[in-house]
Amino acid sequence: MMRGRGMRPCQPALVVGWIACLLWAMPVLAESGGSLAKTLAAQNSLLSTADDGGSSGDGGDSGSSYWSEHFRLHGYLTTAYAELSPDSDQQPNSSDDQILGLEEDGTWDYRIAALQLRYDPAPKHTLLVQLSHRKFGDSPLEDTDDDVELDWLFYQYRFTDNFSIKAGRVPVPVGIFNEFRDVGTLLPFFRPAYVFYREGSFVSETIDGAVLVTSFFTDSDWSLDLDLYYGEFDLLESVAANTTSVFEAEATDAYGAQLWLNTPVSGLRFGAGIQQYDVEGSGFHDGKRGWDTYHFSVDGVFDRFTARAEYKYFEIPSNNSLLFDGEIQSENYYFQLGFNVTESLGLWVQSEYSPVDQSNINLTEGTESFQLREDLGASLVYSLRPNIVLKGEYHQTSFETVVGVIPTIDPNRGLLLDFILDEFESDYVIISASFSF
Repeated sequence: MMRGRGMRPCQPALVVGWIACLLWAMPVLAESGGSLAKTLAAQNSLLSTADDGGSSGDGGDSGSSYWSEHFRLHGYLTTAYAELSPDSDQQPNSSDDQILGLEEDGTWDYRIAALQLRYDPAPKHTLLVQLSHRKFGDSPLEDTDDDVELDWLFYQYRFTDNFSIKAGRVPVPVGIFNEFRDVGTLLPFFRPAYVFYREGSFVSETIDGAVLVTSFFTDSDWSLDLDLYYGEFDLLESVAANTTSVFEAEATDAYGAQLWLNTPVSGLRFGAGIQQYDVEGSGFHDGKRGWDTYHFSVDGVFDRFTARAEYKYFEIPSNNSLLFDGEIQSENYYFQLGFNVTESLGLWVQSEYSPVDQSNINLTEGTESFQLREDLGASLVYSLRPNIVLKGEYHQTSFETVVGVIPTIDPNRGLLLDFILDEFESDYVIISASFSF
């Protein structure tokens, strides 16, 4: 996932002070009745750039000022304890791609935070900047992330209520959660389904470019929301299944589209999208090669019941060594169900899958198939307020990793190599508290 670049590392004291200010503000914001948090939750995105209730502050405040009329300050923090319990003593090294930086002894060093400032100088104009901080235990993302980063920075102009454009460092409209993927008060688990959204590989949170946002048939029972985008981003890669490092490639000439079909059934919509870009500096191939991604979503949010499913398919050229000369084809999909036991208490279950086919002219079988990740999780979510949410979740996860090769001799093709795969299994828990304002 591409995080904002260009900000130099900040001192840890600054991060501590920043988070402390956020926590200090929470009781004050909670005592206000949580009206802002309720509005944000109703919009299903803390970070929406839609009108959040007028441009005159609290409306009834007679002491309005230029700040209250034109500026909005939002923020969130999720802090967690996470622990891994491998079923085998011979586990792969920790990586962001497989076991999410988790440690056997447990870690409190698991958090996501952001501050966002929005400026509306005029009714059709918006400027937005967001700074973020994240820490995932001993994940190799530590080597690429700064303590505080420039996450978003863009300008939005609204031509009409149903047509606008954003330019700068903009969140990419991909799937259900990508535009608010870190806002813990709006998520049923600590993070969105990993196989679809990930934390470091094969997907970007933002794009340096432009996003066109429009809607059609808004007065009809059936309506369409369309996003088109173009630009470039840094792409983080973790090549091996058990790698302890990641590195950056460059994705240029990136373009894509996402379409949502809103149905007459309240809360039910269907989405589809495509993304294509050229990647240079990749560990999978030499030179500049094109990558293709296709994704589909079903999102059903009803009174007490939620059902979601998303599917992503991508193809990556692979010729980075004598062992690899072909193409990687990966399917990534998950199913999510939620039930509101009470107004404050929710129970969620989720299953994730990521089967991969590695076509290779140097392999005996020609194509090697393995499970990159399988995860079954359950989460109990308790909302003290709409802007204060506690979660406890348990996951069982497994994946296959390459532990060796078998050389064989083929009369027609000569020396060939076949992978030896081993399965890693574990369970892990994450207990988290999320705050937003």
